[in-house]
Amino acid sequence: MKQLLLFLFGSIRFQAQGGFAERFLNLCRVKGVKLYELSEKGGTLFAATSLSSFRKLRRCASRSGMRVKITHKRGLPFIYARFAGRSGLFIGIALACFLLFFYSRSLWSIEVTGNEKVSAERVKTVLAQNGVCEGSFKKDIDNDKTSFALYEAIPELAWLNLRIDGSRLCVDVRESIEKPAETDQKHYANIIAAKGGVVDKVRVYEGESLIKEGDGVARGQLLVSGVVYHESSKKNTFHHSRAEIYAFTSSKKRIEVPKVYRKTVYTGRERQYRVLQLFRLKLPLYLFSKSFEKAEVTTVKKPLIICGKELPLVLYCYDVKQVREQRATASQKAATVFARAQIRAVENAWGSDVKILSRKRRVEEKKDSFVFFYEYKLYENIARPAVFSIQQDESSS
Repeated sequence: MKQLLLFLFGSIRFQAQGGFAERFLNLCRVKGVKLYELSEKGGTLFAATSLSSFRKLRRCASRSGMRVKITHKRGLPFIYARFAGRSGLFIGIALACFLLFFYSRSLWSIEVTGNEKVSAERVKTVLAQNGVCEGSFKKDIDNDKTSFALYEAIPELAWLNLRIDGSRLCVDVRESIEKPAETDQKHYANIIAAKGGVVDKVRVYEGESLIKEGDGVARGQLLVSGVVYHESSKKNTFHHSRAEIYAFTSSKKRIEVPKVYRKTVYTGRERQYRVLQLFRLKLPLYLFSKSFEKAEVTTVKKPLIICGKELPLVLYCYDVKQVREQRATASQKAATVFARAQIRAVENAWGSDVKILSRKRRVEEKKDSFVFFYEYKLYENIARPAVFSIQQDESSS
Protein backbone atom coordinates (compact mmCIF):
# COMPACT_ATOMS: atom_id res chain seq x y z
CA MET A 1 0.00 0.00 0.00
CA LYS A 2 2.86 2.38 0.81
CA GLN A 3 4.47 1.76 -2.59
CA LEU A 4 1.13 2.33 -4.33
CA LEU A 5 0.59 5.66 -2.56
CA LEU A 6 4.12 6.78 -3.37
CA PHE A 7 3.51 5.95 -7.07
CA LEU A 8 0.16 7.79 -7.16
CA PHE A 9 1.43 10.95 -5.43
CA GLY A 10 5.03 10.77 -6.57
CA SER A 11 8.29 10.02 -4.74
CA ILE A 12 11.88 11.35 -4.94
CA ARG A 13 15.13 9.62 -4.10
CA PHE A 14 17.93 11.96 -3.05
CA GLN A 15 21.34 12.17 -1.46
CA ALA A 16 22.48 14.82 1.10
CA GLN A 17 26.04 15.63 2.18
CA GLY A 18 27.96 18.30 4.06
CA GLY A 19 26.64 20.25 7.10
CA PHE A 20 25.17 18.58 10.15
CA ALA A 21 23.40 15.33 9.40
CA GLU A 22 21.95 14.95 12.93
CA ARG A 23 20.38 18.43 12.81
CA PHE A 24 18.99 17.67 9.36
CA LEU A 25 17.29 14.48 10.55
CA ASN A 26 15.89 16.20 13.66
CA LEU A 27 14.44 19.06 11.59
CA CYS A 28 12.82 16.54 9.21
CA ARG A 29 11.17 14.78 12.16
CA VAL A 30 9.92 18.09 13.61
CA LYS A 31 8.54 19.28 10.25
CA GLY A 32 6.79 15.95 9.60
CA VAL A 33 9.00 14.95 6.66
CA LYS A 34 8.89 11.15 6.36
CA LEU A 35 12.04 9.54 5.05
CA TYR A 36 12.15 6.02 3.57
CA GLU A 37 15.00 3.63 2.87
CA LEU A 38 17.41 5.82 4.87
CA SER A 39 21.11 4.84 4.68
CA GLU A 40 24.58 6.43 5.10
CA LYS A 41 27.80 5.83 3.23
CA GLY A 42 31.00 7.84 3.45
CA GLY A 43 29.28 10.75 5.19
CA THR A 44 26.53 10.93 2.56
CA LEU A 45 22.87 10.28 3.42
CA PHE A 46 20.68 8.34 0.96
CA ALA A 47 16.88 8.40 1.37
CA ALA A 48 13.52 8.73 -0.36
CA THR A 49 10.48 10.85 0.43
CA SER A 50 7.14 11.84 -1.07
CA LEU A 51 6.83 14.71 -3.53
CA SER A 52 4.83 16.82 -1.06
CA SER A 53 7.43 16.29 1.72
CA PHE A 54 10.35 17.16 -0.53
CA ARG A 55 9.40 20.86 -0.52
CA LYS A 56 9.71 20.94 3.30
CA LEU A 57 12.90 18.87 3.13
CA ARG A 58 14.76 21.64 1.24
CA ARG A 59 14.18 24.13 4.11
CA CYS A 60 15.47 21.57 6.62
CA ALA A 61 18.57 21.01 4.48
CA SER A 62 19.35 24.74 4.15
CA ARG A 63 19.02 25.28 7.91
CA SER A 64 21.38 22.38 8.64
CA GLY A 65 23.92 23.22 5.92
CA MET A 66 23.23 20.04 3.91
CA ARG A 67 23.41 19.98 0.11
CA VAL A 68 20.56 17.91 -1.43
CA LYS A 69 20.81 16.28 -4.87
CA ILE A 70 17.91 14.45 -6.54
CA THR A 71 18.96 11.05 -7.92
CA HIS A 72 15.61 9.60 -9.13
CA LYS A 73 12.00 10.65 -9.65
CA ARG A 74 9.12 8.25 -10.02
CA GLY A 75 5.34 8.29 -9.83
CA LEU A 76 2.26 9.45 -11.69
CA PRO A 77 2.82 13.24 -11.34
CA PHE A 78 6.16 12.99 -13.15
CA ILE A 79 4.67 10.82 -15.92
CA TYR A 80 1.91 13.36 -16.39
CA ALA A 81 4.42 16.22 -16.48
CA ARG A 82 6.43 14.39 -19.15
CA PHE A 83 3.41 14.01 -21.43
CA ALA A 84 1.56 17.18 -20.44
CA GLY A 85 1.97 18.60 -23.95
CA ARG A 86 0.52 15.46 -25.54
CA SER A 87 -3.10 15.67 -24.48
CA GLY A 88 -4.18 13.53 -27.46
CA LEU A 89 -2.38 10.56 -25.96
CA PHE A 90 -4.42 10.70 -22.75
CA ILE A 91 -7.61 11.32 -24.69
CA GLY A 92 -6.83 8.25 -26.82
CA ILE A 93 -6.17 6.11 -23.75
CA ALA A 94 -9.40 7.27 -22.13
CA LEU A 95 -11.33 6.64 -25.35
CA ALA A 96 -9.79 3.18 -25.71
CA CYS A 97 -10.74 2.29 -22.14
CA PHE A 98 -14.29 3.52 -22.75
CA LEU A 99 -14.63 1.56 -26.00
CA LEU A 100 -13.21 -1.57 -24.38
CA PHE A 101 -15.72 -1.27 -21.54
CA PHE A 102 -18.56 -0.48 -23.96
CA TYR A 103 -17.86 -3.32 -26.37
CA SER A 104 -17.15 -5.84 -23.62
CA ARG A 105 -20.88 -5.65 -22.92
CA SER A 106 -21.68 -6.48 -26.56
CA LEU A 107 -21.60 -9.61 -28.71
CA TRP A 108 -18.46 -9.90 -30.79
CA SER A 109 -19.36 -13.04 -32.73
CA ILE A 110 -22.08 -15.67 -33.18
CA GLU A 111 -21.15 -19.35 -33.53
CA VAL A 112 -23.59 -22.05 -34.65
CA THR A 113 -22.73 -25.69 -33.87
CA GLY A 114 -24.47 -29.03 -34.43
CA ASN A 115 -26.10 -28.02 -37.72
CA GLU A 116 -25.88 -30.19 -40.83
CA LYS A 117 -28.81 -29.39 -43.14
CA VAL A 118 -29.67 -25.97 -41.71
CA SER A 119 -26.98 -23.46 -42.67
CA ALA A 120 -25.35 -21.21 -40.07
CA GLU A 121 -26.20 -18.17 -42.21
CA ARG A 122 -29.90 -19.04 -42.03
CA VAL A 123 -29.74 -19.19 -38.23
CA LYS A 124 -27.85 -15.87 -38.08
CA THR A 125 -30.42 -14.24 -40.40
CA VAL A 126 -33.29 -15.23 -38.10
CA LEU A 127 -31.34 -13.97 -35.08
CA ALA A 128 -30.69 -10.64 -36.83
CA GLN A 129 -34.39 -10.29 -37.64
CA ASN A 130 -35.04 -10.59 -33.91
CA GLY A 131 -32.42 -8.03 -32.93
CA VAL A 132 -29.57 -10.42 -32.08
CA CYS A 133 -26.39 -9.84 -34.09
CA GLU A 134 -22.79 -8.73 -33.71
CA GLY A 135 -22.83 -5.54 -31.64
CA SER A 136 -26.03 -6.33 -29.71
CA PHE A 137 -25.89 -5.80 -25.96
CA LYS A 138 -25.73 -9.04 -24.04
CA LYS A 139 -28.17 -7.83 -21.38
CA ASP A 140 -30.86 -7.22 -24.05
CA ILE A 141 -30.90 -10.83 -25.27
CA ASP A 142 -34.02 -12.70 -24.17
CA ASN A 143 -33.14 -16.39 -24.48
CA ASP A 144 -36.74 -17.64 -24.32
CA LYS A 145 -38.04 -15.14 -26.87
CA THR A 146 -35.12 -15.72 -29.24
CA SER A 147 -35.38 -19.51 -28.96
CA PHE A 148 -39.10 -19.39 -29.73
CA ALA A 149 -38.42 -17.23 -32.80
CA LEU A 150 -35.84 -19.74 -34.06
CA TYR A 151 -38.22 -22.68 -33.55
CA GLU A 152 -40.98 -20.83 -35.37
CA ALA A 153 -38.82 -19.69 -38.32
CA ILE A 154 -36.82 -22.93 -38.74
CA PRO A 155 -39.09 -25.97 -38.25
CA GLU A 156 -36.18 -28.33 -38.98
CA LEU A 157 -34.75 -27.63 -35.52
CA ALA A 158 -35.66 -30.16 -32.86
CA TRP A 159 -33.64 -28.60 -30.02
CA LEU A 160 -31.45 -25.58 -29.46
CA ASN A 161 -29.61 -23.84 -26.66
CA LEU A 162 -28.36 -20.26 -26.45
CA ARG A 163 -25.42 -19.50 -24.22
CA ILE A 164 -23.07 -16.53 -23.91
CA ASP A 165 -19.39 -17.38 -23.62
CA GLY A 166 -17.55 -14.12 -22.91
CA SER A 167 -18.39 -11.90 -25.87
CA ARG A 168 -19.49 -14.80 -28.07
CA LEU A 169 -23.02 -16.15 -28.52
CA CYS A 170 -22.98 -19.93 -28.96
CA VAL A 171 -26.05 -21.47 -30.62
CA ASP A 172 -26.10 -25.24 -30.13
CA VAL A 173 -28.73 -26.92 -32.32
CA ARG A 174 -30.02 -30.40 -33.05
CA GLU A 175 -31.96 -31.08 -36.22
CA SER A 176 -35.09 -33.19 -36.33
CA ILE A 177 -35.09 -36.56 -38.07
CA GLU A 178 -37.81 -36.79 -40.66
CA LYS A 179 -40.25 -39.58 -39.98
CA PRO A 180 -41.24 -41.54 -43.07
CA ALA A 181 -44.75 -40.72 -44.11
CA GLU A 182 -47.23 -43.45 -43.25
CA THR A 183 -49.04 -44.77 -46.29
CA ASP A 184 -51.11 -47.71 -47.33
CA GLN A 185 -48.94 -48.17 -50.41
CA LYS A 186 -45.75 -50.14 -50.89
CA HIS A 187 -43.15 -48.96 -53.37
CA TYR A 188 -41.23 -51.19 -55.74
CA ALA A 189 -39.19 -50.61 -58.89
CA ASN A 190 -38.65 -51.86 -62.42
CA ILE A 191 -35.45 -51.30 -64.38
CA ILE A 192 -35.78 -49.42 -67.68
CA ALA A 193 -33.21 -48.36 -70.28
CA ALA A 194 -31.83 -44.85 -69.82
CA LYS A 195 -30.51 -44.94 -73.42
CA GLY A 196 -30.83 -47.12 -76.46
CA GLY A 197 -28.03 -49.47 -77.45
CA VAL A 198 -26.79 -53.05 -77.75
CA VAL A 199 -26.64 -55.00 -74.49
CA ASP A 200 -23.20 -56.41 -73.66
CA LYS A 201 -23.48 -57.55 -70.04
CA VAL A 202 -26.48 -58.28 -67.79
CA ARG A 203 -26.20 -58.46 -64.00
CA VAL A 204 -29.55 -58.84 -62.21
CA TYR A 205 -29.46 -58.79 -58.39
CA GLU A 206 -33.21 -58.64 -57.80
CA GLY A 207 -36.17 -58.87 -60.16
CA GLU A 208 -36.84 -60.78 -63.40
CA SER A 209 -34.65 -60.05 -66.43
CA LEU A 210 -36.49 -59.54 -69.73
CA ILE A 211 -33.41 -59.22 -71.94
CA LYS A 212 -30.21 -61.10 -72.69
CA GLU A 213 -26.76 -60.22 -73.89
CA GLY A 214 -26.65 -59.11 -77.52
CA ASP A 215 -30.20 -57.69 -77.54
CA GLY A 216 -30.84 -54.25 -78.91
CA VAL A 217 -32.91 -52.02 -76.63
CA ALA A 218 -34.60 -48.63 -77.00
CA ARG A 219 -34.71 -45.79 -74.53
CA GLY A 220 -37.39 -46.37 -71.88
CA GLN A 221 -37.68 -50.09 -72.63
CA LEU A 222 -38.41 -52.38 -69.68
CA LEU A 223 -35.28 -54.39 -68.91
CA VAL A 224 -35.92 -55.96 -65.49
CA SER A 225 -39.40 -56.40 -64.06
CA GLY A 226 -40.19 -55.92 -60.40
CA VAL A 227 -43.23 -58.22 -60.76
CA VAL A 228 -42.29 -61.91 -60.74
CA TYR A 229 -44.91 -64.56 -61.47
CA HIS A 230 -44.48 -67.93 -59.78
CA GLU A 231 -46.01 -70.90 -61.61
CA SER A 232 -46.06 -73.10 -58.51
CA SER A 233 -48.14 -70.73 -56.40
CA LYS A 234 -49.86 -68.92 -59.28
CA LYS A 235 -49.06 -65.64 -57.55
CA ASN A 236 -47.05 -62.52 -58.22
CA THR A 237 -44.34 -61.26 -55.93
CA PHE A 238 -43.14 -57.67 -56.02
CA HIS A 239 -39.54 -56.53 -55.78
CA HIS A 240 -37.42 -53.42 -55.82
CA SER A 241 -35.35 -54.45 -58.82
CA ARG A 242 -31.60 -53.99 -58.78
CA ALA A 243 -29.40 -54.61 -61.80
CA GLU A 244 -26.45 -53.47 -63.88
CA ILE A 245 -27.03 -53.49 -67.63
CA TYR A 246 -23.95 -52.54 -69.65
CA ALA A 247 -24.46 -51.65 -73.28
CA PHE A 248 -22.77 -50.08 -76.27
CA THR A 249 -24.45 -46.73 -76.90
CA SER A 250 -23.96 -43.70 -79.08
CA SER A 251 -24.31 -39.99 -78.46
CA LYS A 252 -24.25 -36.83 -80.58
CA LYS A 253 -23.45 -33.31 -79.44
CA ARG A 254 -23.68 -30.02 -81.30
CA ILE A 255 -21.77 -26.89 -80.26
CA GLU A 256 -22.05 -23.59 -82.08
CA VAL A 257 -19.42 -20.86 -81.59
CA PRO A 258 -20.19 -17.38 -83.02
CA LYS A 259 -17.51 -15.73 -85.11
CA VAL A 260 -18.08 -12.29 -83.62
CA TYR A 261 -18.24 -12.01 -79.84
CA ARG A 262 -17.60 -9.48 -77.10
CA LYS A 263 -14.74 -9.94 -74.70
CA THR A 264 -13.70 -8.11 -71.54
CA VAL A 265 -10.26 -6.50 -71.48
CA TYR A 266 -8.41 -4.57 -68.77
CA THR A 267 -7.57 -0.93 -69.40
CA GLY A 268 -4.65 -0.93 -66.97
CA ARG A 269 -6.30 1.50 -64.57
CA GLU A 270 -7.01 0.28 -61.06
CA ARG A 271 -7.70 1.57 -57.57
CA GLN A 272 -7.49 0.15 -54.10
CA TYR A 273 -9.84 0.94 -51.23
CA ARG A 274 -9.65 -0.08 -47.61
CA VAL A 275 -12.62 -0.16 -45.21
CA LEU A 276 -12.38 -0.93 -41.50
CA GLN A 277 -15.51 -2.51 -40.02
CA LEU A 278 -16.19 -2.62 -36.29
CA PHE A 279 -19.41 -4.58 -35.75
CA ARG A 280 -21.87 -2.79 -38.07
CA LEU A 281 -19.85 0.43 -38.23
CA LYS A 282 -17.82 0.85 -41.43
CA LEU A 283 -14.98 3.35 -41.49
CA PRO A 284 -13.59 4.13 -44.95
CA LEU A 285 -9.80 4.52 -44.93
CA TYR A 286 -9.76 6.77 -48.00
CA LEU A 287 -10.77 10.36 -48.73
CA PHE A 288 -12.26 10.26 -52.20
CA SER A 289 -13.68 7.47 -54.34
CA LYS A 290 -14.40 7.73 -58.02
CA SER A 291 -15.90 4.60 -59.49
CA PHE A 292 -15.26 3.30 -62.99
CA GLU A 293 -18.10 2.87 -65.43
CA LYS A 294 -17.28 -0.84 -65.72
CA ALA A 295 -14.99 -2.60 -63.31
CA GLU A 296 -14.12 -5.91 -61.72
CA VAL A 297 -13.86 -5.86 -57.94
CA THR A 298 -11.82 -8.31 -55.89
CA THR A 299 -12.59 -8.30 -52.16
CA VAL A 300 -10.24 -9.66 -49.51
CA LYS A 301 -11.47 -9.98 -45.92
CA LYS A 302 -8.79 -9.76 -43.20
CA PRO A 303 -10.27 -10.33 -39.73
CA LEU A 304 -8.27 -9.55 -36.61
CA ILE A 305 -7.43 -12.84 -34.88
CA ILE A 306 -5.79 -12.95 -31.46
CA CYS A 307 -5.04 -16.27 -29.73
CA GLY A 308 -7.20 -18.10 -32.26
CA LYS A 309 -10.23 -15.90 -31.56
CA GLU A 310 -11.71 -13.77 -34.32
CA LEU A 311 -12.40 -10.26 -33.07
CA PRO A 312 -15.16 -8.04 -34.53
CA LEU A 313 -12.57 -5.83 -36.25
CA VAL A 314 -12.32 -6.61 -39.96
CA LEU A 315 -10.30 -4.93 -42.71
CA TYR A 316 -11.86 -5.17 -46.16
CA CYS A 317 -9.49 -4.65 -49.10
CA TYR A 318 -11.15 -3.80 -52.41
CA ASP A 319 -9.08 -4.00 -55.60
CA VAL A 320 -11.00 -2.32 -58.42
CA LYS A 321 -9.80 -2.81 -62.00
CA GLN A 322 -11.34 -0.88 -64.88
CA VAL A 323 -12.51 -3.05 -67.78
CA ARG A 324 -14.16 -2.46 -71.11
CA GLU A 325 -15.86 -4.67 -73.67
CA GLN A 326 -14.68 -4.88 -77.23
CA ARG A 327 -15.76 -6.80 -80.28
CA ALA A 328 -13.53 -9.64 -81.40
CA THR A 329 -13.58 -12.07 -84.30
CA ALA A 330 -12.82 -15.72 -83.62
CA SER A 331 -10.81 -17.75 -86.10
CA GLN A 332 -11.51 -21.45 -86.56
CA LYS A 333 -8.54 -22.23 -84.32
CA ALA A 334 -9.89 -20.01 -81.52
CA ALA A 335 -13.40 -21.42 -81.99
CA THR A 336 -11.97 -24.92 -81.65
CA VAL A 337 -10.50 -23.99 -78.27
CA PHE A 338 -13.92 -22.68 -77.09
CA ALA A 339 -15.69 -25.80 -78.36
CA ARG A 340 -13.13 -28.10 -76.76
CA ALA A 341 -13.70 -26.49 -73.34
CA GLN A 342 -17.48 -26.94 -73.67
CA ILE A 343 -17.31 -30.55 -74.82
CA ARG A 344 -14.85 -31.34 -72.02
CA ALA A 345 -17.46 -30.10 -69.52
CA VAL A 346 -20.04 -32.40 -71.14
CA GLU A 347 -17.72 -35.41 -70.91
CA ASN A 348 -16.90 -34.66 -67.27
CA ALA A 349 -20.63 -34.54 -66.49
CA TRP A 350 -20.99 -38.13 -67.74
CA GLY A 351 -18.75 -39.32 -64.92
CA SER A 352 -16.23 -42.12 -64.68
CA ASP A 353 -18.85 -44.85 -65.25
CA VAL A 354 -19.13 -43.91 -68.92
CA LYS A 355 -16.26 -45.13 -71.09
CA ILE A 356 -15.63 -43.29 -74.35
CA LEU A 357 -14.76 -45.85 -77.01
CA SER A 358 -14.44 -43.41 -79.91
CA ARG A 359 -14.96 -39.77 -80.72
CA LYS A 360 -15.43 -38.13 -84.12
CA ARG A 361 -15.55 -34.41 -84.78
CA ARG A 362 -16.85 -32.52 -87.79
CA VAL A 363 -16.77 -28.76 -88.32
CA GLU A 364 -19.08 -26.68 -90.49
CA GLU A 365 -18.42 -23.02 -91.17
CA LYS A 366 -21.46 -20.81 -91.50
CA LYS A 367 -21.76 -17.11 -92.20
CA ASP A 368 -21.76 -16.05 -88.56
CA SER A 369 -20.48 -19.10 -86.69
CA PHE A 370 -18.60 -22.35 -86.58
CA VAL A 371 -20.64 -25.48 -85.80
CA PHE A 372 -18.91 -28.48 -84.23
CA PHE A 373 -20.55 -31.92 -84.43
CA TYR A 374 -19.31 -34.65 -82.09
CA GLU A 375 -20.24 -38.34 -82.44
CA TYR A 376 -19.43 -40.73 -79.59
CA LYS A 377 -19.38 -44.49 -79.19
CA LEU A 378 -19.85 -45.22 -75.49
CA TYR A 379 -19.91 -48.13 -73.08
CA GLU A 380 -22.08 -47.51 -70.02
CA ASN A 381 -24.59 -48.81 -67.51
CA ILE A 382 -28.04 -47.98 -68.93
CA ALA A 383 -30.07 -49.38 -66.02
CA ARG A 384 -32.40 -46.82 -64.47
CA PRO A 385 -34.95 -47.62 -61.70
CA ALA A 386 -38.60 -46.77 -62.33
CA VAL A 387 -40.57 -46.78 -59.09
CA PHE A 388 -44.15 -48.06 -58.97
CA SER A 389 -46.49 -48.57 -56.02
CA ILE A 390 -49.32 -50.92 -55.18
CA GLN A 391 -51.93 -51.03 -52.47
CA GLN A 392 -50.94 -53.00 -49.40
CA ASP A 393 -53.91 -55.33 -49.62
CA GLU A 394 -52.99 -56.15 -53.22
CA SER A 395 -49.41 -57.02 -52.41
CA SER A 396 -50.38 -60.38 -51.06
CA SER A 397 -52.56 -61.29 -54.04
